[in-house]
Amino acid sequence: MSIGEVAGSHGTLLHDAVTSALASGAPHTTELHIRGRSFDVMIEPVRTSDVDEATGAVIHVTQRSMLPLEGSAFGPAGDRLWLILNQLPHAVYWKDRHSRYLGGNRIFAEVVGLASFQAVPGITDYDIMEKSDAEAVRREDEHVMTTGKVLLSVEQPLRLANGGAVIEKLKVPLCSESGETIGILCVARDVTEQKRAEARLLSDKLAAEQASRAKTSLFAAASHDLRQPVQALALFAKLLGNRVDDPGAKNLVKLIQQSVLSLANLLEAVIHLSKLDAGVIEPDIRRTAVGELLERLGDEFSPQAAEKNLGIIVVRSGLEVRSDPLLLERILRNLISNAIRYTERGRVLIGCRRQGEEMSIEVWDTGIGIPADQFGEIFREFHRSHKKSHRAIEGFGIGLAIVDRLTALLGHRIEISSSPGKGTVFRIEGIARCKQPKALSRYAPG
Repeated sequence: MSIGEVAGSHGTLLHDAVTSALASGAPHTTELHIRGRSFDVMIEPVRTSDVDEATGAVIHVTQRSMLPLEGSAFGPAGDRLWLILNQLPHAVYWKDRHSRYLGGNRIFAEVVGLASFQAVPGITDYDIMEKSDAEAVRREDEHVMTTGKVLLSVEQPLRLANGGAVIEKLKVPLCSESGETIGILCVARDVTEQKRAEARLLSDKLAAEQASRAKTSLFAAASHDLRQPVQALALFAKLLGNRVDDPGAKNLVKLIQQSVLSLANLLEAVIHLSKLDAGVIEPDIRRTAVGELLERLGDEFSPQAAEKNLGIIVVRSGLEVRSDPLLLERILRNLISNAIRYTERGRVLIGCRRQGEEMSIEVWDTGIGIPADQFGEIFREFHRSHKKSHRAIEGFGIGLAIVDRLTALLGHRIEISSSPGKGTVFRIEGIARCKQPKALSRYAPG
């Protein structure tokens, strides 16, 4: 029977000891630790009477007591230390320079499939994991002992004897009182269940996102079919209004027409939002004259502002920027509409401001304002003002959600500042300028 068959995973160590004893001709002593049992080994060379050199060896093996010396820091006799180690929620173990385990706590024994922490001394990585994993761990140990560097947060999937596990560990050199590196000390935790939970969460998240995209894409694709009955309803309401003469009936038809208009506006907003979420809108970035855009919007919203006795001021500019004019107009249309809707007295001001190579477009109002803790909420779908005293009930709470998505799509930023009861400023920032503005400024009627 070979030495390897007798000593198992310690065969190399025992073979080297025998070779050393035969070469020197003197007895050689060593020790083995095998699954919780420690052995003193003495190898005595054997010579024949007619040959001066050793021709063989006798190996004497004596099993030690399981208990180390009293007061040992790494043995059961250190009751207080072992009490602490076995209470820790993480695995703790230490090895000698040959990567043989000298000890480990209760959690470590459980992770590697041992019956007790007392079975740890003497085992090697080959006893508890696959050969390839054991060799990788051995190289890791050698690196720590050679360099003296701490190995932080190493996450490693292992095929342990009791089944696979993902281990996260911190490994440091184990030094003697003189500073000599005599092994390694490691603190590890089994993160297998955590990784499985993370994988399940990621899978559920991806499935939910896919379902949401499918729903959004379906809604965006079906926009024509959704618009058609609403448009037909608006046409029928108009025809009905032309055929009735009774004042009461005419008033009823007017209410129907207003309801149909609100439904059509809501449907358009939801369809636009769905197209943004589905990623079917591609921006057409080109030179855009900001001054012309602002003046046109100012003229368009002047009648709406006049109905509430509000002033609307447009600061003219000769700026040209790089953006999508249609999408930028949609952003500003929503911001101006909101400003008028939530302002009862005062005015709305629209202008732009240079910021180095960029510029911002700003919409100011003297309305009800927005509390700072709602700045993040207002860009969510269907969010509306919670002020009971405010009469602006015609909004759907979608406009700012569209603004948020469109500014991101264009590579711009939307910023907000507000004082409750005094007013709000929305700024579209990060818009690239094409040239220096002309020195123009005027106030539109309001």
